Amino acid sequence: MAAKDDRYNIDDIGWKIIEELQKNARISFKQLAENVNLSTTATVERVRNMEDAGIIEGYGARINPRKVGYSLSAILNFTMNYGNPTSVIEKIVAETPEIVSCWSITGTSDVIMEVNLPSLEFLSFILASLTRHGKVTTNIVLPGRFKKLDVKRPREVPKELLEEQEFK
Repeated sequence: MAAKDDRYNIDDIGWKIIEELQKNARISFKQLAENVNLSTTATVERVRNMEDAGIIEGYGARINPRKVGYSLSAILNFTMNYGNPTSVIEKIVAETPEIVSCWSITGTSDVIMEVNLPSLEFLSFILASLTRHGKVTTNIVLPGRFKKLDVKRPREVPKELLEEQEFK
């Protein structure tokens, strides 16, 4: 039995709505409707449908970590000691408010974590608690240059690539 496809078919106007909401989640429905050339009623219905489908998961404020005392950001690649259950990392993540993102991954590490920290000394404290359970490699995020990016409309797979992958 094939797995259920939970993707939602988003048309051009749907993507425009997503782009506008990612720019400003506090935009009024009236202004949003004007920006995407729809009636307010149709815009409200589309947004509600995307919320119901789980495309729009919520709305929130973007906080600048540096303005609230976190002068250092780092990416931690964590490889658990053999035999450690995943509950160990789940407990660490739950008890460490400085971890702002955490992904279970494939490759040479088990988990990648993004952390915001007040100092290098605090990074040492976090690393000490993690190294009891596995190996950690650290990448300090340099200030400026890049930021979190919005979700954008996916590109089509190039026709040439599809042709290369066909079985002959």
